[in-house]
Amino acid sequence: MPRRTPPFLRRYARQSVGIVARPPSGEGSYEESAKKRHHMSIVKRCCAVICLIWVSSNLADAQDQEFQQVLVPLFQQHCLDCHGVEEANADIDLQSLATAKDLLDRPAWIEKVLDAIAGGAMPPDGEPGLEPAKQTAAVKALKAMLRQATEHTQRANVPVRRLNRFQYNNTVRDLFQLDRDVFALPEKLMTRHHNYLHERDPQAAAHPMPSSVQVASHSLQPLPGLTGVKPFPKDLRAEHGFDNQANQLTLSPLLLDAFLRLSVSIVESPDFNEQTVGIWNDFFAAPADPNQRDGEIRRRLASFLRIAFRGPVDDETLDRYTAYAIAKIDSGLSFPDGMKKVAAAVLSSPLFLYRSPAVDPSDQPFVLASRLSYFLWGSCPDEPLLQRAAAGQLSDPAMLDQTIARMLADPKIEGFLDSFPSQWMQLENVLAVTPDPQINRYFSLAADRPASVQMVLEPLLLFDTVFVENRPIADLLAPDFTYQSEFLETWYHSELSPPPVDVQAIEAENQRKDERRRELRDAIASLIAEQNELEQPVRAAVLKERQESGSAPSALDLKPYASWGFDGDLSESVRGLDLTAHGEIQFRDGQVVLDGAYLLSKPLPIDLDAKTMEVWFRLPTLQQRGGGLMGVQVTGGLFETIVLGERQNLRWMSGSNGFERTEDFVDAVDETAADELLHLVMVYEQDGTKTLYRNGLRYGRPYQKGQVTFPRDQTNVMFGLRHLPPGGNRHLAVSIDQARLYDRALTIEEVEAAASQRGTFVSTEQLVAAMTPDQCRHRDELIAALATRREELRQVPANVDPAAVVRAAQQKYDDKLRAMLQARDFHRVPLSDPRFGGIITNAATLSMTSGPQRTHPVARGVWVIEVIFNDPPDPPPNDVPPLNEEAGDKDQTIRERFAAHRDHASCAGCHTKLDPLGFALENFDITGRWRDKYANGRDVDASGTLMRKHDFGEAVSFKAAIVKEQPRFAKAFTEHLLRFAVAQELSPADSLVVDDILARAAEDHYRLQTLLREVIHSERFQTY
Repeated sequence: MPRRTPPFLRRYARQSVGIVARPPSGEGSYEESAKKRHHMSIVKRCCAVICLIWVSSNLADAQDQEFQQVLVPLFQQHCLDCHGVEEANADIDLQSLATAKDLLDRPAWIEKVLDAIAGGAMPPDGEPGLEPAKQTAAVKALKAMLRQATEHTQRANVPVRRLNRFQYNNTVRDLFQLDRDVFALPEKLMTRHHNYLHERDPQAAAHPMPSSVQVASHSLQPLPGLTGVKPFPKDLRAEHGFDNQANQLTLSPLLLDAFLRLSVSIVESPDFNEQTVGIWNDFFAAPADPNQRDGEIRRRLASFLRIAFRGPVDDETLDRYTAYAIAKIDSGLSFPDGMKKVAAAVLSSPLFLYRSPAVDPSDQPFVLASRLSYFLWGSCPDEPLLQRAAAGQLSDPAMLDQTIARMLADPKIEGFLDSFPSQWMQLENVLAVTPDPQINRYFSLAADRPASVQMVLEPLLLFDTVFVENRPIADLLAPDFTYQSEFLETWYHSELSPPPVDVQAIEAENQRKDERRRELRDAIASLIAEQNELEQPVRAAVLKERQESGSAPSALDLKPYASWGFDGDLSESVRGLDLTAHGEIQFRDGQVVLDGAYLLSKPLPIDLDAKTMEVWFRLPTLQQRGGGLMGVQVTGGLFETIVLGERQNLRWMSGSNGFERTEDFVDAVDETAADELLHLVMVYEQDGTKTLYRNGLRYGRPYQKGQVTFPRDQTNVMFGLRHLPPGGNRHLAVSIDQARLYDRALTIEEVEAAASQRGTFVSTEQLVAAMTPDQCRHRDELIAALATRREELRQVPANVDPAAVVRAAQQKYDDKLRAMLQARDFHRVPLSDPRFGGIITNAATLSMTSGPQRTHPVARGVWVIEVIFNDPPDPPPNDVPPLNEEAGDKDQTIRERFAAHRDHASCAGCHTKLDPLGFALENFDITGRWRDKYANGRDVDASGTLMRKHDFGEAVSFKAAIVKEQPRFAKAFTEHLLRFAVAQELSPADSLVVDDILARAAEDHYRLQTLLREVIHSERFQTY
């Protein structure tokens, strides 16, 4: 045995080289201790030489000699400042190691030191790096020591573990061949609506993925399972995020009770029937021969229990379940219900709920079969797999390869693809992301369907493709393709804003329309003036002739608020209360002809109280149909109308469009003669009384039904409204010659005077008869010109509100994005822009490693170092406050704000390792969109160095640097894969298992299916 270093020399070494511990890089305290370190360096080197000479002279063992010659100098020169007596970072005190045996007794230390040196993490930044020859020699020595330290280590016993929620669902679904999941599974992040896994050739290792697939994430609104079946709580996640770890899958009394109730609810669900259960006819349906019932039950249970309990079933167990089923049927249950009872009992059995290690060598093949099925399928072994286990074929490497190939090609591989990649990449976190809508309003444009439900599918589809096509796992980092939906393509490569609206062009066009309207109105006014100038002398002559003959009555000077002449026009002459025609109308002989159409004014700018409405109209024939003649209505509400009944008698109708209409009849009845020009006046008194006059005489009695108001800007005047009495749809056929609205309630005398104006009214017919042929021709030309100009005026488009156009464009764009979020189509596209694609630079990963308002370089660095390199950092010290996002200059970059945080002595070590990984992704904002500048205008600095040897300037060169370190990524990926496969935390000895797997997989460029096969072939998997 080699002698240990003498105590006095060890003490001297501690005093000379262990007292001054070098602070981590970036701490800023080197200048303060530089002078002291300079004086101590000579003593330190001399001491190291004395120590090595004394120890080397006594080495007899080759292992100890390699330790002293290779490792001790390296520790003394590069490690003791941080891993010595005074400062044992990571609880590793390398100064306490005097012999190889001291290190061999600590395999966990060997593994950590090996990973740090092999990965270039140690020495830390700021310290001189190892020469390649020294690094290679140290890695070789440490690997040899790790193998020696662990070759006789007895592994911890494999604990019994229950099925997790995902495995339980899959096992029950496959056991009964259900056509749906048992219960909702929000942890299933991707649903393949076009299941390309069913289209693969089982004889081919690789199979091209379709160029287009249909997938969706229903995690936020999980697809329902069987009606009435509720899942048990989500399983606890281990440190990295896997939910299949044995030490987490315990079974409390409360959970056991839940399993008992769950098993019953499954078979009693109304959805559990012959249409949904694939084994219904083989297991639940009554046998054709009732006399063979008991034997048939036993036969059915034998094959059922073999699958449910994942191996052979002894006669005692089979007899017990058979007797239970028979007893249930004998008690009065139908055969299907009795078999349901026994099926529920099977589902609540420990033999179903638990997976346990082999207790007898004969059990080992079936335990291995279960390991295979739950690793690759997340479900129970099928009959072919159990048959191979029973035949002992799984111990034959060639037969095992055939089995693995069959299982990888089986659609049930979906169980692996639904669990490992999402948990390895920690993608469930993206569904909880809530970016500040003030920064990006489009992420949560649809409350129930945020952008994350599309983002999460991209990395999962990439993993599916690498598996299905059996690609090297480096394609997970920097592929030359990706699967994207229209939404994701828009998200990455567009401005993410609606098309710009040219407001200036709209305003200019509005000005042109206004100018055109002014021109036409001026032309119309000029033509009207010319027409009046032509007609007035003729009208005056006709009236004078009447006066001279003594046939013209006297009349009061009535000035209406608004009046309509209907001589080829719906506009009025006073206040711009133009009427709008609803339906086809005609102008004939100075009148407007309504037959199934009606006229409606713009909202009146006055309250309709103490007002009067007047109309001159003509019924063309004595027709037995009626309808509204004249009235008012509040927009969308109350109305009051003068109605002509079937016998041409007048009625007063009032009511509401939203409620049952009520009618009030005036007691007078009058048979109106056809083709007679009639005068009708409706007076609204101040007190709410309404009085109707026909041809100057009061018609019926005044009517009052409460104080009904018709407010300004909400009330319209109507002519010729449709009327829907009981028994049919009717309308009024009428010609209206003239109408007026007075802004006061006329007196009886004024109504009589207005009626008497029939004598002072000159009709178009009379006017034309009094004109010369030239005057008539000129009048016709003016009327035609007026009609042309009025039509041109109507054809001028309304002005456009620029703000409304902007809002409409935004709404249209929002609706388009919402529709994209609903889409399930993803298309394979070449990655022309290397900034995107891969599992690192996709919107899902980048969003879930950001905060609501800013990116988190540390979170991104932690994700990279955990997922890509499997080197999780220690938790931050409790005495270090979190970074205050509000502190500091707003013009600072995130890198500058972090500088002060990194200066904390307890933080520098981790930040030195994490920050370059996180800042490499700073060109991506909180939702994974590219940016060159921060919101404050500062340029993004994403440069750094990977593993102290790969300089990069941004994410593209950062990914390229990781690809150059493919062996290290492959090692980390394989560690994750092995941990998932064995469902246990890895031990130091497993580091060598991983190395062996990688050595075999390297020849095939670390293809995914090759790694899966090599993990299964490893002794660690087959014996855990």
